Amino acid sequence: MTLLSYGMWLGITFGVLSCVSYTAAAVAQRRLAVRMTEPLTGRRQLGSILRHPLWWVSMVFNGGRAGFQVAAVSFAPLTVIQPLGVLVLIFGIPWSARLAHRKVRRAEWHGAAYTMLALGVLLAVTVTGDQGGVLSAEDSVLVGVGAVVLLAAIAGIAGRVPSTSWRSYLLAAAAGIAFGVSAATVKTAVWAFGDGLLAGLTHPSALATAVIAVFGLFLAQAAYQGMDLGAPLGVTTLANPVAAALVGVVFMGETYAGGWLGGAVALLCGLVAAYGIRLLTVPTNGVAKSAVQTQEPEPRA
Repeated sequence: MTLLSYGMWLGITFGVLSCVSYTAAAVAQRRLAVRMTEPLTGRRQLGSILRHPLWWVSMVFNGGRAGFQVAAVSFAPLTVIQPLGVLVLIFGIPWSARLAHRKVRRAEWHGAAYTMLALGVLLAVTVTGDQGGVLSAEDSVLVGVGAVVLLAAIAGIAGRVPSTSWRSYLLAAAAGIAFGVSAATVKTAVWAFGDGLLAGLTHPSALATAVIAVFGLFLAQAAYQGMDLGAPLGVTTLANPVAAALVGVVFMGETYAGGWLGGAVALLCGLVAAYGIRLLTVPTNGVAKSAVQTQEPEPRA
């Protein structure tokens, strides 16, 4: 029996630490969302978010997540590290429930299981070829501008949706898209820095990474308002690798290895994941109500 190498174990360890950091950041953002009384899709709330200590706590954990992720892929291949992302659901659901002073429902565990199963199979059938490269300067501009326009459009639509659940789904999906696209642009930015500091800083992918990643953080923050952690975290976890794979295939010369059968399996996985996320949907009644309605004073008995 062949044992995993020391470097592989280091990569897995860093990958798990990245998931723990991501979960802690998500929990902090969820607790911040509970404290906001107006929809976070509005401009007026941006200043309130930036002034709150929980936002900066989440930024520290997100920074740790990024650092651990870079370390993880330095020791182990992406095909080993990427599936570890499902751990955020295992860590996050009970953590969030405990902070809310409630027990995790059986339906939530079932939803987490369905979502993780669907994501695992989806990652297996959407593996791309190894001959992928990086984005050109022109493609970096196209991907960056296109992503920002798409994210802004989704955020605008989400801000007009009366349903708290669907608003959360849309914002979480947009956050996942942002994180997936930024994974492609950061790969290009790292490659550009190989030609020198100035070349890296002036490459369009560097600016695209910064703008899209920050956009994603605010979208994720808004997605947690009125909802418990499970559903938006599940949507983000699913949208992230799908967006990254699409950018890789369309712009970076990677090849989709699934074929028509893989496409059918991916569609089935999407349906299973949708059912799992539906089971994970736990609205926070007070926040949900204040997020979609104008607050009125309660009548006194």
